[in-house]
Amino acid sequence: MNIVITGCSKGIGAELVKLWSQDNMVFGISRDITSLNKLQKNLKRPSNFKFIAEDITKLTVNQLNNWISVDSIDILINNAGFLINKVFENVDYEEYKKVMDINFWGPFHIIQLLIHKLSVVNGHVVNISSMGGVNYSSKFPGLSLYSSSKGALTILSECLAEELKRFNISVNALALGAVQTEMLNKAFPNYKAPTSAKEMAEYIIKFCESSNKILNGQIIKVSKSNP
Repeated sequence: MNIVITGCSKGIGAELVKLWSQDNMVFGISRDITSLNKLQKNLKRPSNFKFIAEDITKLTVNQLNNWISVDSIDILINNAGFLINKVFENVDYEEYKKVMDINFWGPFHIIQLLIHKLSVVNGHVVNISSMGGVNYSSKFPGLSLYSSSKGALTILSECLAEELKRFNISVNALALGAVQTEMLNKAFPNYKAPTSAKEMAEYIIKFCESSNKILNGQIIKVSKSNP
């Protein structure tokens, strides 16, 4: 399979690259060129990982085609994310724009760019959302901006599941609970999550490879704790 993963230089994204690249071609994007190079060097099959160090929100068609030369993409994982832990009254527009650009516009934009490559093989888009971005879950002070951006991604997933039917593309979202990553530590310092990044990556792979023919437009809560 051909798989695209955003935000793949660390955490869950890096674990997905390690596992999937053993038997598949993985295309990764992140702005951290140092981490991308290090990740590739430590893979069992480095040639199965082709990356680009760019800002996903500004990726052009030409950049994408130079990075992904294959005609079809089976799975797109929108994993890139950014979190600001700040009380509501102190959040400013520039912070809002950065969080919304990465967490919402980034997935929106790359799905647009990959529509035709995904449609060739009835592709599956999986957006990595958060328990904070779904209704009736626990909410936490300082995370209003992050949770709202993930809520927007959640609704986008439902909308695109309907709108992209004409391209034979399935779209689902995984609303993750606490996973031991740098982002979790930023949101909840010193909190120890019950799930590791590798464990979550293993779950995501199983979900992606088994569900696109039977699920579409679903928001799946994947949480042992929140946080």
